[in-house]
Amino acid sequence: MQSETKNCQNCKKDFNIESDDFSFYEKIKVPPPTFCPECRYIRRLLDRNEYNLYKRKCDATGELIISIYRPDVPFPVYKQDCWKSDSWDALEYGRDFDFSRPFFEQYEELRIVVPHLAMVNHSSVNSEYTNQSQNNKDCYMLVTSGSNEKCMYGSWCQGSCYFLSDCYMAEKSEYCYECIDISKCSNCAWVNTCADCVNVYFSSDCRGCTDCFGCIGLRNKQYYYFNENLGKEEYNKRFNKSKLSRTFIKDSKEKFLKFKTNIPVKYYHGFQIQNSSGDYLQNTQRAKYAFNCRDNKDTAYMQDAWDKTEDCLDCTEIIVGQLSYEIQGVEIPNRSMVIRSCFNTITDSYYCDMCFGTQDCFGCFGTRSKKYCILNKQYSKEEYFKLKEKIIEHMRETKEWGEYFPSSVSPFAYNESMAQDYFPLTKEEVASKGYSWYEREPRDYGITLSSNDLPETFNEIKDNIVDEVIQCSSQNSQGQTEKYTLCTTAFKVTPLELTLYKMLNLPIPDKCFPCRRQDRFTLRNPRKLWHRSCMHEGCTNEFETSYSPERPEIIYCESCYQQEVY
Repeated sequence: MQSETKNCQNCKKDFNIESDDFSFYEKIKVPPPTFCPECRYIRRLLDRNEYNLYKRKCDATGELIISIYRPDVPFPVYKQDCWKSDSWDALEYGRDFDFSRPFFEQYEELRIVVPHLAMVNHSSVNSEYTNQSQNNKDCYMLVTSGSNEKCMYGSWCQGSCYFLSDCYMAEKSEYCYECIDISKCSNCAWVNTCADCVNVYFSSDCRGCTDCFGCIGLRNKQYYYFNENLGKEEYNKRFNKSKLSRTFIKDSKEKFLKFKTNIPVKYYHGFQIQNSSGDYLQNTQRAKYAFNCRDNKDTAYMQDAWDKTEDCLDCTEIIVGQLSYEIQGVEIPNRSMVIRSCFNTITDSYYCDMCFGTQDCFGCFGTRSKKYCILNKQYSKEEYFKLKEKIIEHMRETKEWGEYFPSSVSPFAYNESMAQDYFPLTKEEVASKGYSWYEREPRDYGITLSSNDLPETFNEIKDNIVDEVIQCSSQNSQGQTEKYTLCTTAFKVTPLELTLYKMLNLPIPDKCFPCRRQDRFTLRNPRKLWHRSCMHEGCTNEFETSYSPERPEIIYCESCYQQEVY
């Protein structure tokens, strides 16, 4: 079938459905999507809250717990031990399917009565404030991360990271601060897309470098300062940790960003991609419009999909996926469609949520190790498949079949969800698009220290700094902020992060964690693509890139970039 242009029923913009996409839809027997790829992605992100946490009561025990759900949500919320226990059974909420009503309406009635899992921080020690995480120890405000120790305020930290703060996409690294996309790095700060680096600061796209500052695109270098070889003595004169004052850091950031526009960059981040488009890719084959994906094959419109994922479309935050569609936050989805927040392998299932180890289930919520269930009601194998086909035909008639859960029934407001991270909007913009916004109650933290009065260096910090309530610097004189929509207005420094600042000789940050996180996300390229040409003189190669035409960087194709760097 030829490619076809359609009009998105959400944003009203035209989008293309490629011939390969039609082949996939025919294979899984669903109609073509009515939303464009970006609106489909946002719809999935609206169901994902990673780091907006609340104190509330467990509806099973009455205990005060930490949860991703606000106290005013209309459904019960259980702490992990209770939710995973045998004290309740999701099948107790089972019901018959009513063919006179839409599926989504019936599913929502089921969802709001079944207990929800407060948050997921499996097998973690002293890590109460971690979510979508497992096997962590002594971690705080860490999300979507596993097997780390003493890590804080970060996301996607994996592979035994130790003592990191404010890092995004870190692997097997230690003693790092404000780093993005790093692997096997140590004692680094403000670096982006670097690997095997030690004592590197304000640098990007470096490999195997030691004692470097303000560098871009270097390989196996030492004592380089803004890509100039100074030698050990001159380098130490130019930079040492004692210079890391608040003013020096600010000036270095500005100088590095200006310097960066003069150095050619590759049109995408990653390596070993074959016939693929997107950004932050590794080992992909025929992956189209993919972002932050590894080991993907024959996929499209994917985000954060890792580990041998094949023949999937429109999946967000998955591992080891096979022939699945419209999935969000699922571990090992196999031949499944419209699944969210499920773990321990989901096979041949449809429209399920918060299920563990599920196979051949339809429209279920909160089930564990179940088969042949529909709307949490148990059926025989023969009954299940017969009823399942009747429901699919009913959903075709109501035009629900193949569509993801409606955004109107998401348990999170737009600014609570990950949609705000990747597609930030103001309160007014959210309202104009028909999404919801959650306004936290005003909080009087009793600020004891203005960010303007913070010490310039770590050596000037007083012993009682952990007792201070610090005003976030993003607040203006009227106590308001326009840019930082998730600002908490004030923050405290924990003893754990203070220890790391001492190790790296860093001054205390002047912004709260959500504002720092927002700044960090702006340093990573957006999850969008533009058609551009290589800027190397004489080269005619064209490509899809996440660097928009308005940006100042010099963009090269892969072959021209390798000639320049290597």
